[in-house]
Amino acid sequence: MGRPPLPLGTSGKVLFATLPNGRVKARVKFRDYDGRVRLVSKVGPSRAAAERALKAECTSRQAPGGVGAITAATRMATLAEAWIEADHGWSTGTQRTYRSVVNKQVKPAFGQLCIREVTSGVVSRALAAIAKSSGPGAAKTARACLSGMFALAIQDGAVAVNPVRDATAKISTGKRAPRALTAAETGRLVELFRTSDRATELDLPDVVDWMLATGCRIGEALALRHGINGDGKPILDLVAGTWEVNATVVRVPGAGLAVQPRPKTTAGWRIIALPEFAVRMLEDRRASSRRQTDAQVVFPPPLTGTLRDPSNVSGDLRQLLDSFECATCGGTGYQLDEDGSFRAGAGGRRIRCDEGPWSWVTSHTFRKTVATRLDEAGLSPRQVADQLGHANPSMTLDVYFGRQVVSAEAARVLNRWAAPQ
Repeated sequence: MGRPPLPLGTSGKVLFATLPNGRVKARVKFRDYDGRVRLVSKVGPSRAAAERALKAECTSRQAPGGVGAITAATRMATLAEAWIEADHGWSTGTQRTYRSVVNKQVKPAFGQLCIREVTSGVVSRALAAIAKSSGPGAAKTARACLSGMFALAIQDGAVAVNPVRDATAKISTGKRAPRALTAAETGRLVELFRTSDRATELDLPDVVDWMLATGCRIGEALALRHGINGDGKPILDLVAGTWEVNATVVRVPGAGLAVQPRPKTTAGWRIIALPEFAVRMLEDRRASSRRQTDAQVVFPPPLTGTLRDPSNVSGDLRQLLDSFECATCGGTGYQLDEDGSFRAGAGGRRIRCDEGPWSWVTSHTFRKTVATRLDEAGLSPRQVADQLGHANPSMTLDVYFGRQVVSAEAARVLNRWAAPQ
């Protein structure tokens, strides 16, 4: 019987040879991660130095073609990069978020550790420190990243168990009970947007109305466009009163804003019925449009460009909501620095004023408001989930019920409480 092969990623006995110049060469047979045995050698001023260099080479060894394998000796920073670069099918926004957390939280806390050195205790202490320094939200996302990284390490046989699973750190996000606008609050807020010169200048009243009429995400609203889908059907059919939510606006690193041809999640693809007031609003916009864009986007930037940045729009909404009916900041949405040095146009840092009666409202509150109104009207969880583009309430519904146009009852309910045009 022949000698059994070396396990993948292991080596045989180290041999040494003294070179004519007095330096020492250390060499060993190493079984690479493609199954082939290769002779690996390193030179050093002494046997110990040559052996250390040889071990470092074997630890970071990659198979020909650049396909690296994850081992127990792999640094966590390397594992993090391998996980980020793998094909997960993430949306652009999700990948950007995970990459940011990996670079700012995971690598500083774990990057120099080897995979085999990361235990549940190490994870617990690091997550607790992240939660203390950057908040529970960052710690929760870091935990999700670590769990995915170790799932990749398990696939390559670097570890047998996921230490994140047994980490005992309790991360409390301190979530408040969901709060939605009442019908009266909705009407008042729509009125405030309609009568605000700043909101009109930024073309925000119609954007707010659209989110209140559909429950869509802000990126989906900004990707609203006239056009034809892959099946040759209109994305926005004002005659039938339907909208196919099949895209969202994202910022692609190095490329700028783009319409991502899919929503945030798979469940986000949907066709929803539109309230009558929303259809009238779009008809009025199309009739009075001062300019057309190549992408036929319904809500283009107020001045120049083709697409609006969801982050910028969220910031504009934030300042307006903080300013409405606020006596503390005088309707500006911000306060002066503590030393009173801020002067408009003269530099300084603006401090957000969150003491106004509408400061609790965010763009996501509009989605909660739509969900609440539909729930109060007796629509089923299935219909509400389809309206908002959430994951289905149960596997049975997901597998056995097809997704077509959401019940027109949703449009009727939303049309009933929405502010008239």
